[in-house]
Amino acid sequence: MRTRTSWTSLERAPIALLAGFGGVFGLITFVNHWLLRTAAFDLGLSAHALHDFAHLRGHITTLLLDTPPTSFFSSHLALLPVLAAPLYWVFGASWALLVVQWAAIIAGGWGVWVVARAHGLSSREGALALAFFLSQWSLYSALGFDYHDNVVGAMLLPWLAYWLGRERWGRAVLAFSLLLVSKENMALWAVVVLIGLAWRHADRPRVRTVALMGAGLALIYFAVITKVVMPALDTTHRPFTQLARYQHLGESLEGAIWNVATHPALLFRTLFVNTLPDPSFNYVKLELWAVLVLSGGWLTLWRPWYGLMLAPVLAQKLLSSDAVLWGINYHYSVEFAPVLALAAIEAAQRLAAPAQTRLLTTLLLLAATTTIVTLYVRQSKWYHREATNFLIGSHYRTPYDVPRLHAALRRVPADVPLSAHPHLAPWLVERAGLYHFPMLGDARLIALQQDSTRGWPLSAAEYGAAVHRLRADPTWRVVEEDDQFLLLAR
Repeated sequence: MRTRTSWTSLERAPIALLAGFGGVFGLITFVNHWLLRTAAFDLGLSAHALHDFAHLRGHITTLLLDTPPTSFFSSHLALLPVLAAPLYWVFGASWALLVVQWAAIIAGGWGVWVVARAHGLSSREGALALAFFLSQWSLYSALGFDYHDNVVGAMLLPWLAYWLGRERWGRAVLAFSLLLVSKENMALWAVVVLIGLAWRHADRPRVRTVALMGAGLALIYFAVITKVVMPALDTTHRPFTQLARYQHLGESLEGAIWNVATHPALLFRTLFVNTLPDPSFNYVKLELWAVLVLSGGWLTLWRPWYGLMLAPVLAQKLLSSDAVLWGINYHYSVEFAPVLALAAIEAAQRLAAPAQTRLLTTLLLLAATTTIVTLYVRQSKWYHREATNFLIGSHYRTPYDVPRLHAALRRVPADVPLSAHPHLAPWLVERAGLYHFPMLGDARLIALQQDSTRGWPLSAAEYGAAVHRLRADPTWRVVEEDDQFLLLAR
């Protein structure tokens, strides 16, 4: 009877919250995929690899625009598609990754609840902390844009913090290992996360020592992977390609860090000011700071080890020369959600019960309001409202006849090299050669949408011109065509 009472009083609230928010998250990510809003980057790229891994083959990616066919692991060393490969036989490649990402957020939420209860919060306060986590804008931005490995990796933080604090070493090592292999840049984040946890447990020598050892291992892993393994796997042996976004600050990662650390004016400018000549990017960084503060970022002043955990994420975003990273769009802020949730739990723990409720309720209302407002209005560029805002009718509608388009995609032969429109690529991964149009490679088929406005990286005019050239090329013939789909063969 005691077990039944415990289950009813303590677990019913989080299960209801996770079910409700899980439904909302599904309405974002699964609806987007069905309506062909997902794209070659990054869902198609990862799903193409997962297809080969499920068939026990290594994978050479042909989708990248800036390199000849190369190892999948040369652009991002992410092992999650390998681990998720068995799900291919249940869901298919693209759906499997979206399910994994969706389930990871639910599991991360359950971890937040477990941490809250372990810190002595009541069922009500634990539910408020969980709702605060599930209301974070960064989760909605990430779900509105494809699949990304770092979303899954970030959701391991509550479990890593919990198991490390409870000295459950085996499970902590499992969470740590999954975080490392989720993506190479997550290993660098893990360094700072574990230093932060060592700071958090400074009065517990065993936990502190293990955390610092983990930080050292993560740093070694990151260095070996980015300086040795990834360049070796790259067809042209390029150095770690992600550093190109920071070369305006220094020739190497170490040089960039030293440069901004020794030039405070440069650091301030890159953190807060538009450093590009295009004025349309003005205030994008300030929007990020404002949303971060309103979503609970001020708690890191109270629990500074969580501020430390946010530092590399903010640096990765704001020091970049690529304005896509600066604002509140896409998956580049997802790590904020679990960090802020842990900070909220620890801040509440220090208060008496009535004050706990007031703090967590205030945090929840601010975070939820901020998320709802930013679903409608953003300064950040390239925000696709219909892909992220599940509250508007256009999220569930599309100008295409979706069943007819899916039927056409099912008629495309598998195992034939193909160049695909970016939004068709995630549906056409069952082949060795899959190219991102306008790249053709050895493609024998080209699958395109007639809509010229979604043909990134081409403008509408460039896309139309490219299709016109193919129609005029005698080596290509039209196999199937209607008002929304075009299939060419040679």
